[in-house]
Amino acid sequence: MVDWQKVRKVGLPTRYAIATVAFLNFIYVYMLRLNVNIVIVAMVNYTAIPHTNITAAEECGYASSENGTETSPDEGEFLWDERLQSLVTGSFFWGYIVTQLTGGRLAERIGTKYMFASLQITVGIVTVCLPALAKVGVEFFIMGRIMLGLAQGALVPSMQPLIARWAPAAERNSFATFVFSGCQMGTILGTVCSGMMADNLGWEAVFYIEGSLSLVVVSAWLFFIYDSPSVHPRISRQEQEYLESSTVSSAKARKLRVPWKSIMKSPPCWALLSATFGYNWALYMLLTELPIYMRNIMHFNLKSNSLLSALPWLLMWIFSLVVAKISDVVVRRDWISVNTTRKMFNTIAFCGPALCLTIVSFIGCDRYWTLAILTLAVSLLGASYSGILINHLDLAPNFAGTLYGLVAGLACISSWLAPLVVATLTEAEQTLARWRIAFLLCAAILTANAVVFILFGSTERQEWDRAAEEKALNGNIDDIPASKHQLLKSATPTS
Repeated sequence: MVDWQKVRKVGLPTRYAIATVAFLNFIYVYMLRLNVNIVIVAMVNYTAIPHTNITAAEECGYASSENGTETSPDEGEFLWDERLQSLVTGSFFWGYIVTQLTGGRLAERIGTKYMFASLQITVGIVTVCLPALAKVGVEFFIMGRIMLGLAQGALVPSMQPLIARWAPAAERNSFATFVFSGCQMGTILGTVCSGMMADNLGWEAVFYIEGSLSLVVVSAWLFFIYDSPSVHPRISRQEQEYLESSTVSSAKARKLRVPWKSIMKSPPCWALLSATFGYNWALYMLLTELPIYMRNIMHFNLKSNSLLSALPWLLMWIFSLVVAKISDVVVRRDWISVNTTRKMFNTIAFCGPALCLTIVSFIGCDRYWTLAILTLAVSLLGASYSGILINHLDLAPNFAGTLYGLVAGLACISSWLAPLVVATLTEAEQTLARWRIAFLLCAAILTANAVVFILFGSTERQEWDRAAEEKALNGNIDDIPASKHQLLKSATPTS
């Protein structure tokens, strides 16, 4: 047993520093991923875009003297219609989908540290170049976004092996949720800061400033991050022993062969894929289209748009951390099984927003109720961090990066398909009726996938993950420390 008093006396545990720096880097990842969704409002000349029903956008019009409305909007320089805007924002995912699987597998084989750092630097350089590419032509700007997607596609899966080696079983929910909640904080800071910079300094400044920050976050990453406790030069002996005895991922995971056939035949993996598809549809529809909806239907100006668009993601971040802590507590005290916990919180994350989107569809032009309910919808999505977004570590800790890359890569289709569908529905006709169809479609997809995960999802560690590890040990599972041997047998209860 680990002497917790000794561990506490050492000071701040190294794993907390690892989680904090990873959290900061995820903030940066999402700032650069989503800044275009805000800045595009300042880049496009909406007045010059042809609309077949230009008066439809005024059905929720407010008096020009009303506080917060646009009296004389500053139009951008690019004539990109709704469909072209969706191509600009969605093109990121054309590259993103390609490197998901390879990113996760490479991180398992060569480690996360230097791979992640090199990709972060690449992302920063490409971001700085985006204004010049936009002025040359929209096709070059789209190419830049595809390059961003190629680099970032490998970033998120590469984090899974790192978490598997640094997150003890008792803290897995909180550790992983904190790291990945950097996505929400990046959305918040990116939305607010990008909007303010575009409004005060011009849209080009957003890309120059945010792209240059890669030097800061990568420097912190290289100093603090190491691929496992065994190679960290500053970790205490007590914490190293604790982590090595309380994590499931094998030290020989880099040598394991991926059991592709077994993964393809696994119903829980298919349920996870289906649920991730639905989650991505909702998440990216709201991420990319919410600023456009608030501008064209609710008539908020750019500064108000960025602040109000960030509010839902702030509450989602807070809610995800609260739910993760609750999840860890109820599982640790055996109040509810891991399986029930995952499905319960995932149902909240899916069915809650589905209900909210259905209500918004019929509210009409009440901007305050619309804002409140859309904020609640986004907030409830945060419960998914204790649901499907950590399920990869439950099913296959040795192949968490590969499984995440495979699932996220395939489900990524909905990340660009959802904005494209919404743009097609609202093209040249920004009306409540058109947006109602988009919201109800999203609600139906969320509800269907919540049911799929309840019926077919699981938290049981898959036999093919255990078998691959045992095979790597030449059938001698006694080579594993006794404490880890016990974890292999009871890593994640099923019900």
